[in-house]
Amino acid sequence: MEIKNSVLKRALQNVYFIWGRGKTTIANRLREEYGFYVYSTDDSRDWHMDNAIPEDQPYMCRDYEREYGVRTFWELPPEVIAEREVHFLEEFTPMVVADLIALSKVHSVIICEGDIDYRLIDPVATHKVYLLNRGKSIDFFNRPDHIDELNYIKSRQDMSAEEKETVIENAYRAVSGDESILPDWVTELGIHSISWDENVTVEETARDVEEYFGFDR
Repeated sequence: MEIKNSVLKRALQNVYFIWGRGKTTIANRLREEYGFYVYSTDDSRDWHMDNAIPEDQPYMCRDYEREYGVRTFWELPPEVIAEREVHFLEEFTPMVVADLIALSKVHSVIICEGDIDYRLIDPVATHKVYLLNRGKSIDFFNRPDHIDELNYIKSRQDMSAEEKETVIENAYRAVSGDESILPDWVTELGIHSISWDENVTVEETARDVEEYFGFDR
């Protein structure tokens, strides 16, 4: 059974999507200011992976570590990590939509932040914005929800210091990119973007997002 986009769009009309760099910080600021419910796709990944089934979510169920003979995801070749992420998000996004529809019944406003299949979600998302970082690059692993991954690599007893450094470099290559350039998909889909850099405060960026979404202080 397929559900029409128009039906999904009505069901998600009180969900506000924030994408790009700094999305978690801004989402949390909106929660502090207004008490909005924040749904993080990063936080729901593990739960949905545990509930995925090979017939419906083959990429979510693949054991890449065993398949490639490695201990951690970041030891995989960067191109394998990138390809896996594309297909993972294709399978993961419908599960996120189901979560958001259920949550929309009990929360008047939901802020959804995190990686998702943007092209799949765009037709059913009424409110969406992309945060463009035109300033200093953000260290992907220098944040509470990612630093444990780096610390695990550093604590490995079965690897030499050189091997650990190689894996860390590989991890950074996999997540690197020019954050100061607007992604093609943002332009193609006509998604509104808000730029910020080190000279712009979190409060200022949050205010820009609030004004665009039409939130009242």
